[in-house]
Amino acid sequence: MTPPLTTDGSLIAAEKPCAIPDLALPRTWKILVLAPHPDDFDAIGVTLKHLARNGHAIALGVVRTGSGVEDAYRPGLTLADKADLREQEQRRSLQFFGLPPEALTVLRLTNDADDQPIDCPENGALIAAFVRAQTPEIVCLPHGNDTNNGHRVMYALLKQAARGSGHPLALLLIRDPKTIEMRTDVYMPFDQADAEWKSRLLRCHDSQHHRNLRTRNHGFDDRILTLNREIARGLSLAHEYAEAFELECDNVPRTGNGSLITAFRPQSPEGPST
Repeated sequence: MTPPLTTDGSLIAAEKPCAIPDLALPRTWKILVLAPHPDDFDAIGVTLKHLARNGHAIALGVVRTGSGVEDAYRPGLTLADKADLREQEQRRSLQFFGLPPEALTVLRLTNDADDQPIDCPENGALIAAFVRAQTPEIVCLPHGNDTNNGHRVMYALLKQAARGSGHPLALLLIRDPKTIEMRTDVYMPFDQADAEWKSRLLRCHDSQHHRNLRTRNHGFDDRILTLNREIARGLSLAHEYAEAFELECDNVPRTGNGSLITAFRPQSPEGPST
């Protein structure tokens, strides 16, 4: 059952979260991932792999940043060197994923002293122009209710861009280990084989793996997969793992009869929409 729209175009809770493989998403729909950090793409790698295998074109815009690279990881690196390193890690992960190099756009935003993007008119204009050029139907990005400032800023910039564009957009807001609270509207269940694949994808971000080992006593892949286990348990799934999203829609009629809303109903027995 599709949840109704609120006055701001977002969705209120459905009676039951929907599994992404059960959704009737037209294969012509474009998927855009907006990542304030390299590795945000990889945190939802199984969902994106499923969408890619179903024929969806996927593009990634990732902010150029050196944040998250500890000095001890590779002593002597400048902030620009760290940004280069993180970009290289992202390109390796996308090569492993199978996404062509041209699908990646490195977004050179204005960042703060910690090299995190800031909410300012210049960044807002850049994100708006980028989204307008990509013409996606679905945008995946971090949730705004999050302790990470980069996640909050990217959400705010995208919401500004969506309001100004008038183009219908479905936002899949990612549940991350730093998400404070969110509603689960859709989820992607997966098994151990996909978990092992995702572990290899996440390990492409070696600087983040070593930071997690030092500060949390477990690897980056373990941190994300532990969250995926918690999501699956919380939803009482037969699968051991799941990625979870809250759904918001912008510029969609409040009746909920537009194609963007109806696509988020479970598909009919005849099969997925094409």
